[in-house]
Amino acid sequence: MRNYMVHPTDYEDQPISRTYQYRKVMKPMLERKRRARINRCLDELKEIMVTSLQAEGENVSKLEKADILELTVRHLHKLRRQQSLGLTPEAAYADRFKAGFTHCAAEVSQYLATSMQQHQQQQQQQQPSSEPTIDPSSGVKLLQHLGSC
Repeated sequence: MRNYMVHPTDYEDQPISRTYQYRKVMKPMLERKRRARINRCLDELKEIMVTSLQAEGENVSKLEKADILELTVRHLHKLRRQQSLGLTPEAAYADRFKAGFTHCAAEVSQYLATSMQQHQQQQQQQQPSSEPTIDPSSGVKLLQHLGSC
């Protein structure tokens, strides 16, 4: 049996194999490009989601990559639900506007009720009012108007 010993300098004269070249040079370069593409897409998604969430009244500050993906998935699920219910984005905004208007009208009603109670108490005690109160007839007219909208 012969013992062949290979000397390290013997490899220097041989050309580098394509597989070795790919593994050492091309693969890391392709991986960097792939990661750069992913990061560009995540940045675009972040811009879109932040704009969309701000339009819906939510405030978003710093988002990690996982947050961006979760918000995007949640937003897409919401859009799919709206489409399955036949809601257009305009209808969804109209529903939110209506809910906000109803809430505001309820706040006005509560304020007027409190104001009218104070007005009645001041009249019964025959005390001058320290704060201006709303005339009850004006309050009734305002509530009727809000109810007809």
